[in-house]
Amino acid sequence: MTYEDLKSDLAKLFDELSISKSENIYVTGNISKFARTRLLKSDILRAITKSLIESITPLGTIFSPSASMNLCNSDIVFDLAETPSHEMGPLAEFLRLQENSVRSFHPFWSISGLGKNAELLKDVSRHSYGLFSPWSYFLDANVRQINFGIHPSKAVTLIHHIETAVGVPYRYTKEFIHPVIRNKKEIMEPFYMSVLYKDTDITKRIKLNEHYFEILTQRGQLHHVKHKSGIDIWSFQMSDFFNVVEPIFKRDIYNYLEHEPKIRPYQQ
Repeated sequence: MTYEDLKSDLAKLFDELSISKSENIYVTGNISKFARTRLLKSDILRAITKSLIESITPLGTIFSPSASMNLCNSDIVFDLAETPSHEMGPLAEFLRLQENSVRSFHPFWSISGLGKNAELLKDVSRHSYGLFSPWSYFLDANVRQINFGIHPSKAVTLIHHIETAVGVPYRYTKEFIHPVIRNKKEIMEPFYMSVLYKDTDITKRIKLNEHYFEILTQRGQLHHVKHKSGIDIWSFQMSDFFNVVEPIFKRDIYNYLEHEPKIRPYQQ
């Protein structure tokens, strides 16, 4: 297989997923199975990126995770331009490094964007989730999530934004004072994340998000294609996921846990 073959294959698959010229997409997952094409990693990354850009040009935007959670609870300085993403995969890092890429300013949970609406990442809150976070803007912009190689039930960070938005009691907003680079100077600034309480019997569901995606599948809102290399690609609208999940949290605020916790420090 050649670079052009892979690019052509992906263009057809993205067309099957009905990705349009005006679409805003969030890309995540594991692209390791593309190695079966025997192409160089650089060619694989270029083919994926080029195919995505051509599928959404000129009005669309590509977003991808550029989180650096390894900086959390450390004194490692965050530099918007220089700090690499951590364990987000080669595609995420490749997109972060593209010319004209825009990155949201958060030392632990940042997002990168390429395209017409990437500028929205320049005006985000200091909280990783919640109102005015990238996830909030993604819902407003009707962003479609695309998962390569990992079923979205195992890779949907949006669920934590929903937990924050509905105010689950087993999480709280923690303040982190962290060193960052602003205007070429190192300064300390506050940032916020929604984190789980410690020393409790809070246990996340073993199957986590599977129930939510079963509903999306039943409604015909989870789409799937498969490349000849064996890699699966899924897509869904973030707003559809939100509309499925939010009512479940309204009925059962603990639905994301295996059981209601008996040890509840938030009652004290």
